[in-house]
Amino acid sequence: MENKKILLVIPDGVGIRNYLYSDLISKLKAAGFELTLLHNLDSSLIELVKGKFNVEFDQIPFQSFPESKAQYLLREATSFARLRLSAARVSNPTLLSNSKVGKKGAKGVFFGKITAFIGKSLKSYESILFFESEINRYWNKSKAIGYYHELLKTQRPDLIFITHQRVPSLAPLCLAAKARKIPTISAIYSWDNIPKARLPIRTDFYAVWSDYMKKEFLEFYPEILPQQLAVTGTPQFDFYKNEELIISRNQFAESYGLDAQKKWILFSGDDEVTSPHDPEYLRDLAEALAPYTDIQILFRQVHVEGPERYAAYIETYDTITHIPPLWNKGETWMSFFPLIEDIQLLKNLCFHCETVVNIGSTMALDFAYFNKPGIYLHYDTKLDPNWSTQIIYQFQHFRSMDGLDAVVFVKGKEELAEKILQVIEQPETVAKDRLAWLNRVNDPSPSASDKLLELCEKVVLPQKSTPDENSL
Repeated sequence: MENKKILLVIPDGVGIRNYLYSDLISKLKAAGFELTLLHNLDSSLIELVKGKFNVEFDQIPFQSFPESKAQYLLREATSFARLRLSAARVSNPTLLSNSKVGKKGAKGVFFGKITAFIGKSLKSYESILFFESEINRYWNKSKAIGYYHELLKTQRPDLIFITHQRVPSLAPLCLAAKARKIPTISAIYSWDNIPKARLPIRTDFYAVWSDYMKKEFLEFYPEILPQQLAVTGTPQFDFYKNEELIISRNQFAESYGLDAQKKWILFSGDDEVTSPHDPEYLRDLAEALAPYTDIQILFRQVHVEGPERYAAYIETYDTITHIPPLWNKGETWMSFFPLIEDIQLLKNLCFHCETVVNIGSTMALDFAYFNKPGIYLHYDTKLDPNWSTQIIYQFQHFRSMDGLDAVVFVKGKEELAEKILQVIEQPETVAKDRLAWLNRVNDPSPSASDKLLELCEKVVLPQKSTPDENSL
């Protein structure tokens, strides 16, 4: 076939693991696609990827075009309006917690009041769509649209693939592509993204994790058609199929000063906004397991934070071993990215630990992949008017567990030791539907990279058949 060109857009670090580090790049190249990266990454990282995976591709530095104040106002107002309508439709008021309106730093109190006023005035779905079209009208008058028209005229890609949907400044790229009849695909980054009303870009097709996410998409974005949604899974779970990444328990123990004869429990931290009392939960875990000298606690903080707020407890309890994520640390969350070595580290933590303990983290899905129960802490360490696990577990994405015994819920500190011992000694008696939950959230097909390749081929190659609802 005549080579087809894909413009792969990686606007920040979150797309690196799933796309640059996966075998999707090599599979696209083997299928005859030419690749050009539009990215905002360090050049040394790109050279590392080229050498590690023995692939070549052209590069274009990503040029950011910030929104105007008017665009930001409209985007937050329409997001707020979407959340209000969605909360009423699915009877879940916690959806409103995803709005920036009224939050500290959200462009100021006065700006927030204007945003809320506009958002509350948008009482119909048609009015929301109209205001969102106004955002595009601003983009169509901006320098950004001219820049992207020129870029696409020069590059002449047959397809644009965007690694996640959350970057508003990519909207003019999508608008320019639509005007030039260049098809676009966006991958949905995480299992909780769809209900949050954070879809600032519109593409022709979307790669979603599962049939469950596809159903969510159609419910929260009724203007999106079923034939625009392709169920591909996510490449982040593909790494777990690579047996070469596993190192022996003794080698892993030696690397981090662990006792290979003991049982290992992973406590994975959340960021301070998601779980402000995480250090106290780590303390509770250490105190609960203190009598059990055959159990060690491994602690991995979230990649966008350091271990500072946990430091006092790490120093106090010698049963806690800190194993930090192997990420490059930037000034903002958008400039953080994983090192290739972190993929192996994460797999070995899942493989060698008995369970993971946290506040509602995706890590429970990672452990479910290895058929290991995850533990969600479902109690409060202190009274906090702004945060409670009673609210956290009402978030919309946890409805994916409805009807399933998916994880172990710990309802109080006094239950911690008992539940952990049960997980260690009788894992088959708890979270019995963990694999069913994983397969509901993420498509269980052998390879997400294969499905993404298939999607790209169907979009750009007419002889492969035009994508339709059945083929996607």
